[in-house]
Amino acid sequence: MRIETQNVVIRTLEKKDAKRFYSIARESAVYRYMPDWADGRAHPKDYYGLIDQYQKQSDNTDISIGRSYAIALPNTDEMIGSIGVGLKEKLNEIELGYFMSEKHQRNGYTREAVSALAEWCFEVSDVKYLILTINCANVPSNKLAEKCGFKLLEKRTPIGDNQFYMENDSYFYYRSYRK
Repeated sequence: MRIETQNVVIRTLEKKDAKRFYSIARESAVYRYMPDWADGRAHPKDYYGLIDQYQKQSDNTDISIGRSYAIALPNTDEMIGSIGVGLKEKLNEIELGYFMSEKHQRNGYTREAVSALAEWCFEVSDVKYLILTINCANVPSNKLAEKCGFKLLEKRTPIGDNQFYMENDSYFYYRSYRK
């Protein structure tokens, strides 16, 4: 899969991305909210299996099947972040997720990637809306959600369902509807 925007490319993950995936997942701004991308992976090669799995699903237009893509710079093809889509099973809804290298944050790259992948999801499926669930403490990501047209519906604090990757148990629940 490949989606090109003005400033980024969303493309299938490749083994060459393993080193960048490894380093970005360990950056403090990423790890703070998404430690599951780093934990249990002590070496870049530990991402090979994950990359292989996502490569197999890359061109599948069934957006309920979880997959992630590289967000890359068009001129160098360097991976600067990741974006994905799939079924959030506990909610039975389709969720987008993303992270961006600290070095490339606040340049509009993530906004372009989120908007482009959301548009693609609506083009290839009949889903009525997409969701984002974002830790309440992650102020930049919450602002980004709104810039991308996602509407904040509520703050949620699950009972008996700890969100293991969140600083607290509360998150903001956003939706973006098909236009």
